[in-house]
Amino acid sequence: MHETNHSERGDERYLAQLVSAQPALRGIVHAIVRRPSDVDDIVQETNMVLWRKREEYDPERPFKAWACRIAHLQALAFLKKERGKAKVPFEDDLVGAIADEAVAQAEQAERRTKALRDCIEKLSGHHRDLLNHRYSRGISVSGIAELMGRSADAISMSLYRIRKSLLECIEHRLATGENT
Repeated sequence: MHETNHSERGDERYLAQLVSAQPALRGIVHAIVRRPSDVDDIVQETNMVLWRKREEYDPERPFKAWACRIAHLQALAFLKKERGKAKVPFEDDLVGAIADEAVAQAEQAERRTKALRDCIEKLSGHHRDLLNHRYSRGISVSGIAELMGRSADAISMSLYRIRKSLLECIEHRLATGENT
């Protein structure tokens, strides 16, 4: 029973990552295959392949990049099959270059997101609260000022400094490879 629960939790985490990767998968496939109905079919097939390969996924590696590579291969396989039916407008090298660039952008976005999460964790509780009020809860600067008994200018300056600090932290982590 314990083993099943562990496996179910792993599947739930994997499924959550798969769901969050959907926009990136659609973007990769759409960069290669333009017709929306084909994109839908390829993304669906990619999801099935990803689910079947869930045991092969290495959680130490970025999920989205791995999933995008599989979507890339699925889209190329689709084009190869379609080439036999009709003229495909792009050469394989061009399609590969477009897909490689899309995968690289997805990997970079994932690294930046992880770096942002790590950098937010390093902030003081007060600074995290400010970010949460402003960006998660959508409270205006003047609303936060009222809540905290401070001026709107002071809140604006604090948010500016926090954002600047986060940017520097992210850039440092990416430059040094700290978050990989």
